[in-house]
Amino acid sequence: MSNKLNRDSFWVVIPTYNRIDDLIATLDSLTKSEVNMNQVIVIDNGSKDDTVVKMQSCYPNVHLLALETNIGATGGSNTGFDYALKQGADYVIRMDSDIEVDPGFLAPLIEMANSDSNIGIISPKIYFFDPPDRIWYGGVESKGRFFKISDGFRGQGDSPENSSIRKVDYVWGATMLINCEVLKKTGGFDTDFFVYYEEFDFCDRTQTLGYKIIYVPESKIWHKVGSISYNAFTAYNWNKSKMIFIRKHAPNIIGKLYYILYAFAFAFFYAFVDIITHALKLRKRVGNRGPFKDAIHGLWNGLILPLTDPLEKK
Repeated sequence: MSNKLNRDSFWVVIPTYNRIDDLIATLDSLTKSEVNMNQVIVIDNGSKDDTVVKMQSCYPNVHLLALETNIGATGGSNTGFDYALKQGADYVIRMDSDIEVDPGFLAPLIEMANSDSNIGIISPKIYFFDPPDRIWYGGVESKGRFFKISDGFRGQGDSPENSSIRKVDYVWGATMLINCEVLKKTGGFDTDFFVYYEEFDFCDRTQTLGYKIIYVPESKIWHKVGSISYNAFTAYNWNKSKMIFIRKHAPNIIGKLYYILYAFAFAFFYAFVDIITHALKLRKRVGNRGPFKDAIHGLWNGLILPLTDPLEKK
């Protein structure tokens, strides 16, 4: 790794699937920043829309890796990570394809990365795209018990509490800057997770290696937050990944059994509450759990899936 990092030390990795309009908006915002657009990698996960054609037309200088099939947010990200490592990247900025960045978002990340080589992951402050002054991620710490984490100031406005640099336990995958030494030592994202919870797992493995995770609120981005839709895909994959995470990270056998039972019980309870509140028209159906049958299907498949080590897949 070079002694002094600059913008050319950073590559951007953006996996995408069937969201060309959001992707173009993401790239348009990056052109207004200090990002070197010749070091942006888009991984198309077998999209059925015109992503490949429009990318080749609108951004021919961006590295486009067009995959034949959808290998998930994890597999797509790892494809981009491997490509960036082969180009000699020191750091990668892993970013969803529904992000818009502040023009000055990169400089605070570079400054923080230069301050300590033992920092493994850095996160900006992430706002909702709409409303743009509400926080989606403002730094998250564990409260000491499994799955007990702070809410990251979600839905709040800016305040002194969410506007200071600090060490955190978890960073959301919407935008995260990753030290490439961490990628080499961890094997990247664990593809047992197709989507969701992969950043939780990645952050835990990064900290196990002794690296720090830092939240830098001077760096700002906006996220369109597509995962709040009430549909079968989010219900299945959210719950499948939750179960995989429990199995991989529960502190002991008793804890694992407790949280497996809790996950199923919560799915039943959430479905009951959702039916009542929807019938009474107290709220519309939103959230990451979605239809009950898909949530249960996801939990079960996550429970029986053979688990693997990310490094064994390399």
